[in-house]
Amino acid sequence: MEGLAGRSVAVTGAGGFIGRALCARLTSEGALVSGLDVDESLGGRVTGSGATFRRCDTTDAGGVRAALKGAELVVHAAALVSDWGAMADFVRVNVGGTRNVLDAAEQLGCGRLVHVSSVATWGYEHRVELDEDSPPRPCGIPYIDTKGASDALALDRARRGEPVAVVRPGDVYGPGSTPWAVRPLEAMRANRFMLIGRGQGVMTPVYIDDLVQSILLALTVPGATGRGYTAWDGAPVSAEEFFNHYARMLGRDRIPRLPRFLAGIAAGAQEAAALATAKPPLFTRNAMSFVSRRAPYSNRRARELLGWEPRVGLEEGMRRTEVWFRQEGLLSDESQDAEASSAASSHEHKKPAD
Repeated sequence: MEGLAGRSVAVTGAGGFIGRALCARLTSEGALVSGLDVDESLGGRVTGSGATFRRCDTTDAGGVRAALKGAELVVHAAALVSDWGAMADFVRVNVGGTRNVLDAAEQLGCGRLVHVSSVATWGYEHRVELDEDSPPRPCGIPYIDTKGASDALALDRARRGEPVAVVRPGDVYGPGSTPWAVRPLEAMRANRFMLIGRGQGVMTPVYIDDLVQSILLALTVPGATGRGYTAWDGAPVSAEEFFNHYARMLGRDRIPRLPRFLAGIAAGAQEAAALATAKPPLFTRNAMSFVSRRAPYSNRRARELLGWEPRVGLEEGMRRTEVWFRQEGLLSDESQDAEASSAASSHEHKKPAD
């Protein structure tokens, strides 16, 4: 990886989980980082990473050009990420915002842009491993369809000769992750988390530090532009295996299950209530899709062309996440005691008979 020291880098979505981790790593490498985010309340998170905060709404083309002025490298991580919301809002942010960032980077002559996409662009119904040139698979879910459209936009610019690369993260977890760490832990604590069906949906985990490394390689390795790279650790696990890590942190042996048809009915009722009250639902039918993947994806290109090698496996990643949970007060001593009690009870039951 080429050196980043002294190079000016702009990161959109800098107040988010991935964006902040990118800012922290880039500044540690000596880069001069501008952290862009629409939410001014996240400015402290951005400056805490060592970056300079700039408010920027990616749906404002003029504002994007002003914010990117002087940037040699750009990482576009800003996106509307949710299992609920109007398609028009997702189009405005995920498609329109990406177009504005691509346009500004081209007009200003930025040296390289990495678009942070998602494996969600391929949907969740494929039954065989997909390669990295597979086209997006729209399915009517706003997040999936608009991330697919923005992915296609970025690669179209790359085919036209612009210095653009795309990184598609798998299921990104680790300290600070809301969808794949904080939210499931809190739902389990409140006894509101259940596995759908048998919990055999395929998860494609990637620890946040490994993802950041893949993005930095796409940003700096000579010849890396013009392609999409899938970043996950290459060891698929079931939803049951993945989320049971959080259950054990809470001292629980297993997660309750709910038949798919009942989960669909419950999610539909939640959505109807959300429409009536204008409050986001706790659970949606789209969220069911996100943990029901049937097959993984190839990550060979990132390994072979970028020289990327994920270093944090699931066990170690979850250990680090648990440490962070405890530091943040998200896991109490009571949870630790319950876990120890459960382990002791299990040990007693496994004693051989006299």
